[in-house]
Amino acid sequence: MRIQKFSPKFLIYAIALSVCHGIPGFIPLLPTFQQEYNLNSYEVSNCLAYFSYSAFIGTPITGYLYTKFPKRFFIFIVNFIFFAALLGIAVSPNYASLLFFRVIQGFGSSAMNLLIFLLPAEYYSGLERAKTMGRAIGSIAIGLFITPLVTGYLALYSWRYSVFSLSIPSFFTLILIFYTDLTEKFTKSNTPFTFNQIKQVITAPYILVLLFALFVCAGIDLSVPSLFSLFSAETYNYSSSTIGIIYAFSNFGMFIGSSYLLAMLLRTKHFPLLLFIAGLCVASLLISFTKLPTFMFFIAFFVFFCLDGILNPYLNYSISNGIPTALLTIGITISATFFRAGQGFVTAFFAYLSNIIGYNLTYILMGTVYFIIIVLLIPYVHKQQKNLP
Repeated sequence: MRIQKFSPKFLIYAIALSVCHGIPGFIPLLPTFQQEYNLNSYEVSNCLAYFSYSAFIGTPITGYLYTKFPKRFFIFIVNFIFFAALLGIAVSPNYASLLFFRVIQGFGSSAMNLLIFLLPAEYYSGLERAKTMGRAIGSIAIGLFITPLVTGYLALYSWRYSVFSLSIPSFFTLILIFYTDLTEKFTKSNTPFTFNQIKQVITAPYILVLLFALFVCAGIDLSVPSLFSLFSAETYNYSSSTIGIIYAFSNFGMFIGSSYLLAMLLRTKHFPLLLFIAGLCVASLLISFTKLPTFMFFIAFFVFFCLDGILNPYLNYSISNGIPTALLTIGITISATFFRAGQGFVTAFFAYLSNIIGYNLTYILMGTVYFIIIVLLIPYVHKQQKNLP
């Protein structure tokens, strides 16, 4: 009897659920690493930054390789690299070894993150593409909710148990690959990478603004929780499990933003105004973050990730719509490269600043920059909403 294969959507969501463990699962572990290896805030941030540097370098490489190998083979190999690196981290004998496997994991993650947006762009169009991208981010949000709870709790016993637990979704994703229908449905992805095509992508209207916004937002998205992890451990003596609980429940906002609010807001002409108001609220919370009462941490995180859950898929959706269909692979590869670069360089920049000027001024700067990015996006969003059918 022939087994009915699953839609690509299920594989997209599974990859999203797996790749989300690359950073969020490690955030509750940062104070543990800091204490065990006697590191300052900048040094311990390398656990995140090295992963992102590798993903940044790996994204254009894996984007190119995606056009050269059979799709199923490519998807399996990059997921296996990610899975094997997690096992390597879990058995690492020292911090240098841990960083080495984080680099390997980042390379696998670069392609997985690319697939989250490339596969929906290949198989779906229009609003269905936006919904699929949004729900992929929603899958990440589910992982963001579950993972910190698990890793934060297991770290009370051993951080190695935490890392082992992160490999479970990747294991099931590897199995699902063989039961997914990967027949081409919308467009082929055999676009060769040439300088002329890169030029066509980056000279498309508003693309550079969207890429810059993605670059900065990706870094702030990672800097806000990672610095909070260190700040709360130093200031309030929060344990890894407490940090995991706060981080996990606040990420429910990302699930709401990406899975529900994005699709709803795309249909309304009031999106630019609502985005401006939301940006103003989030910026205000970030600027005053370290001065907030402790019970407000949940609320501030929830609001921040709710807006982040809207922005991330919206920027990728806009980039995919702003380039010719024939250039989707290279276009999404470029956007994913900017995203990873932001995660690495912007995060390292704010971690370096926090080590020099303190958490308070660093959060003020992050909130200010975040609001400026929202303001830069408003003319583009307004123009797109005027073209709604």
